[in-house]
Amino acid sequence: MNVSVPASLVPAAELAVSIVRDTAGLTALRTDWEALEHRAVHRSPFVRWRHVQLASRHLLAPGDELHVLTVRGDDEQLVGVLPLLRTSERHYGMTLKVLRQIGILEGDRPGVLALDDADAVWAALWRHLMATRADWQVLDLRELDPGSWPLRELASPGPGFHAEVQDDVLSTFQALEGSWSTHLGRRVESLREHRLQARQTLAAVLPGLCVAVADTPQDILAAFERYLALEVGLRWQNNGVTIGGDERRVAFYRDWLPRLAADGDAAVWLLGSAEQGEIAGLLRLRCGSVWIERHACFDPAHAAQTPSLLLLLEALQHGFGSTATESRLVNLREPQPATASVMSWYDDCLQTQRLSVWNLHSKLAPVAFLKGLGRRLRG
Repeated sequence: MNVSVPASLVPAAELAVSIVRDTAGLTALRTDWEALEHRAVHRSPFVRWRHVQLASRHLLAPGDELHVLTVRGDDEQLVGVLPLLRTSERHYGMTLKVLRQIGILEGDRPGVLALDDADAVWAALWRHLMATRADWQVLDLRELDPGSWPLRELASPGPGFHAEVQDDVLSTFQALEGSWSTHLGRRVESLREHRLQARQTLAAVLPGLCVAVADTPQDILAAFERYLALEVGLRWQNNGVTIGGDERRVAFYRDWLPRLAADGDAAVWLLGSAEQGEIAGLLRLRCGSVWIERHACFDPAHAAQTPSLLLLLEALQHGFGSTATESRLVNLREPQPATASVMSWYDDCLQTQRLSVWNLHSKLAPVAFLKGLGRRLRG
């Protein structure tokens, strides 16, 4: 009888790492990868096979290359995946080969896909990266959680490498414990009053104001097109990052959303009325018991009533009444300056970190690094 050994019990030296560099290799890996997704402890939606496959089709820039690292035990079982891309970037006048997570492209805190022990997988990955250092000059890992293996072990990566750690994205989240009424009661009175007054004002000028939710493969694309139409006003005002300003991102979501919706992992929420159309939109993704509020937008004509905030609060209230345990906020467009901020409705934040490891064994990276260091010291 074959018994699967958890990755945590397999020494890093016994974990074999290989590289997938093209779409054919990515396709061949699909069955094993998706089987790992169903069993993995660490399984962000942004390290799933479907996300990586569609991101590689739509989001990679010209010249970018797949550099997907797979980790297997001695029984050939896939126990870990770190989907990277290799890109050429200019650093201090020099072109360097940089490795970066594919999951950062339209993702959030992707991390690593690991069957059991992410530390053992990370250790095996780093051993491989050191052995193949001729392939890269900078390893750029973004949105790392505090205490994760790369931050613990690679802040001092050893001879021939230099690491820099800096603050990255501030991740805002709300634990969905207790009830919505209890959460609402913990907000200051002025915040509750603003919400009530904004809702009343909007209902007066938009009779029939309601929230429409599209969460099936059959209706989510039509709702997404309405979301994109709503973004146009923000693009004219240059008010924040939007999806519709980049056709590659639009094509990615058109491919990705129906697949996510088929698994119950995506929804588009729209706030508006049948007569006057939408005034706010919210694109939501689900990862297990976590709702990720990924993108939001609003009609600038109604900015004073902060409609995107009101729609988000409808989604947050829905989360309290569901089986979800957390709501995570990634992108919310708010008027500047906003009368009331979404940060006042979420209780917790997590400061993620960015780790840059410079390969000093290469010819160009040490020169670029020293130039950059000199500029920072002079600054």
